[in-house]
Amino acid sequence: MPTEISAKKLLLIPAALVVVGTALAGCGSGEGFKGVAEAAGLATTPQESKAFVRETRPADLEYVPIGSSVTRTAPRKPVQDYKKIEAALEAKQKANAAAGDTAKALGATPPPAPAVLPRN
Repeated sequence: MPTEISAKKLLLIPAALVVVGTALAGCGSGEGFKGVAEAAGLATTPQESKAFVRETRPADLEYVPIGSSVTRTAPRKPVQDYKKIEAALEAKQKANAAAGDTAKALGATPPPAPAVLPRN
């Protein structure tokens, strides 16, 4: 059973590739096909940032490149600060344990007896 492809179908494949290629080229940063893609409505230009975004973001974001060995000098906290945090956490742990024990004690009480209805 031979399969025949018409000449029109053969021309559709390169045409589709050109359309898809133009659309994808519109996504690129080069000016080659971007103007054509924008005119065709397949690509857009980035919009200018809103005022609140420009005001809240710094001009230099200081991103650390991936895979780099950039180190930053961070101020270290004194040991007393860590001791205070540890003491606060231990106090909170004791308070939580006490609340849990209270909840266990209240949950262990037997349920009340059902109400007795008077008979006439």
